[in-house]
Amino acid sequence: MTDQTEKSGDGQDDTSARGIRQFEIASRAPESDNVTSFILRPLDGPPPAGHVAGQHLTLFAEVPNSGRQKRNYTISCAPNGEHYRISVKREEKGTVSKWLHDLAQPGTELGIALPSGRFMLPDTDERPLVMISAGVGLTPMVAMLEELVAKGRKVPVQFIHCNRNHAFHAFRAPVRELATAQGHTQVTIIYSRPGEEELGTEFDIKGHLTLDWLTANTPISEADYFVCGPLGFLRAFVPALAKAGVPNERLHYEFFGPLDDLFGDDSAVSEAKPAPAAAIGAWEARAAAGFTRGAIGAALIDSAADAIVASDAKGDIVLWNAGAQRVFGFTQDEALGQSLDIIIPSPFRARHWEGYHETVASGESRYGAGDMLAVPGLHKDGRRLSIEFTIVLMKDDGGHVTGMVASVRDVTARFEETKALKKKLAALEEKG
Repeated sequence: MTDQTEKSGDGQDDTSARGIRQFEIASRAPESDNVTSFILRPLDGPPPAGHVAGQHLTLFAEVPNSGRQKRNYTISCAPNGEHYRISVKREEKGTVSKWLHDLAQPGTELGIALPSGRFMLPDTDERPLVMISAGVGLTPMVAMLEELVAKGRKVPVQFIHCNRNHAFHAFRAPVRELATAQGHTQVTIIYSRPGEEELGTEFDIKGHLTLDWLTANTPISEADYFVCGPLGFLRAFVPALAKAGVPNERLHYEFFGPLDDLFGDDSAVSEAKPAPAAAIGAWEARAAAGFTRGAIGAALIDSAADAIVASDAKGDIVLWNAGAQRVFGFTQDEALGQSLDIIIPSPFRARHWEGYHETVASGESRYGAGDMLAVPGLHKDGRRLSIEFTIVLMKDDGGHVTGMVASVRDVTARFEETKALKKKLAALEEKG
């Protein structure tokens, strides 16, 4: 299997220029009845790019009858300078996961972008760690345990994993071995539907994890919490831990999907006001970087209706129109040269940057051609906004992404009206 790539003007493979390398599956091994691990090695000689335990890969695969597919998979091993490992759950409706499980074999080639993500361990051991996972959500935690062992870090760890039973429980023995090697890790396994013979040998608690159990058995007031698992699991514990007193900086979670699905109407996560922004040059001074008024449209730029915001490949703001000032409150001088973080609520920044850098690397976006993305935004005064936007990728002559231009609309009033109507409807349904 080989990716179809175009040549850039300097004769380099366009895929390589965008940071996507060709790897092959070196080996595969079952971890449970529905999870298989794949060892991925680069085909071009040099070792794979370095990563930090907890980060993920963006994988590009040519799937028969489905074309080129893009997926994110957590790297389930610590950095080793030789290979990556991904551990994939087979989903019955999953195009790529089924292909990997059923057809991909040693020698199968894949395109792999640079590792990314901010779901990673703290640099210091000043606080204990609580790792909470369900199903295949334990994969980043396994990589983190491997890293703690490799670096000899003796921080106290509670590794709490939830699953159906031992048949679906991946990395059972390796986690126990890593815990022993680390020396300060307590493992708690919770099975919802175990066999009678498993209690005491394969798992510790029968049933489901609860917030009450976590508050009684983990150090809520001092630990860093890492949470990873399916949507329902995250919805149950991320907002609940925040409400229980775990602050933003100590609450880490891995999630792919709409953030509204995770937090619902009440995020329970406090916002930090953005730091004062320092102004740098005007728009004209940045035109040489590939942004021109002709390309974007002078009429839209000068409009005070919708916000027009352009950012370079790093995510720094290079254009800020009157509409952007109206929506977000920052003047042009305050916004130019600043990171997009000034308009992104802090709990959502990690996921934003993962998507942003993947788009820059791949040259592809799901939100072009008029597709609208609804996300939370942040006003200068700290207020949470509801915004909708669509983006256009800016590219140089070689087809490489130099930045993005977003047309943004403030829909906070409409969102609040819809939320109020939903509450009224729910109240009427309860009354019957």
